[in-house]
Amino acid sequence: MKKIIFVFTIASMCYGQLTLMHNGIERNYYVSYPSDASEPCPLIINMHGFGSNALEQQGYSGMNNFAHNSGMAVVYPNGINHAWNVGTNWDNTEADDVDFIRVLIDSVAKDYAIDLDRIYACGMSNGGYMAYELACELSDKIAAFGSVTGNFMLNDDQVCDHSRDIPIIHLHGTQDPTVPYTYSYDESLFVSEAIDYWRNQNGLDLVQVETIPDSDTTDNTTVEKYTYYTSTSNTQFIHYKVDNGGHQWFGSSLGDWFIDGLGNNNHDINANEVLIEFFSMYRLSDFLTTDPENSPVVANQILLYPNYPNPFNPTTTIRFNIPGETPLIASLHIYDINGRLVKTFVQGEMAAGIHNIKWNATNDDGLTVAAGVYISVLEMGHQSVSQKMIYIK
Repeated sequence: MKKIIFVFTIASMCYGQLTLMHNGIERNYYVSYPSDASEPCPLIINMHGFGSNALEQQGYSGMNNFAHNSGMAVVYPNGINHAWNVGTNWDNTEADDVDFIRVLIDSVAKDYAIDLDRIYACGMSNGGYMAYELACELSDKIAAFGSVTGNFMLNDDQVCDHSRDIPIIHLHGTQDPTVPYTYSYDESLFVSEAIDYWRNQNGLDLVQVETIPDSDTTDNTTVEKYTYYTSTSNTQFIHYKVDNGGHQWFGSSLGDWFIDGLGNNNHDINANEVLIEFFSMYRLSDFLTTDPENSPVVANQILLYPNYPNPFNPTTTIRFNIPGETPLIASLHIYDINGRLVKTFVQGEMAAGIHNIKWNATNDDGLTVAAGVYISVLEMGHQSVSQKMIYIK
């Protein structure tokens, strides 16, 4: 049973508080949906921390505008007793929250036009723990996962489904006073252990380290970005290490109010921006062959995966799928940000299956292009898909 408590419109979004019955308990959640959407939207599940709630997480994270600008909806669910059941000795709930999130996805999709191929989960602190829990146990519904200041609680009785690769992004401050960066007080896998676990499960044998420009020198923090990847897959584990950062949803304007209790905020990155950018790289159909009765059919669709690495220098790999069993007419081009053709890789008959093409940042004349944003475009018949690539020098 489900009921809508209220739905109203503010500026460019539709916003509603809804409830559903799960295991005999009324659970409530808030949906923020872009009112100008012309097609089914991707959905981000954004989960609050321990002792907090959905409305506080919505205000503190400030995700709505970032999501709507990317054509995405956000749902903020409430945990029982202001907590999520992740198997710790402090979470204060015995609720089956994995199944609740499963039911929640279906419930939101009944009331709003949702692209079930693009469901993502993230959370703050205890909500970050819960995102890891879902990565283990709900990867048949959710494409990619994000944790902000949360750890990975790998319980003895937990069954992790490793039948598919799991993309994860994790943001954490090295001076987090609540969920420590280099050790654990609750037997969870802390940051480096979680990275090692998922690198092993996903076969991520390569790493790229970047220093994020220190655009705000007054926040007493700096950021390093670690991208763990492999040459045979588009799956990544990305870690933003916020040196001297606290227990914060980094970039939050409200976070600056709580530095005394939570530790330093950081404004060189914004958690919403990096989460959405990461999520946008993935679809569930990248990893699963879907049932045509329940979710999108990918057998007859062209697929263009995010290039890797990205940003890149000097080369990157563009991976794509030509469907079916027989050769088809297709084209793969690269354009600059102004729409000018830079490179033609494929134009004509192509064998069905997965293809990998390396681009060394040169144009059709063999000249190295300027640093900047480029767009790869794969076309077949009336189908066209694209991905953004960033070349750096």
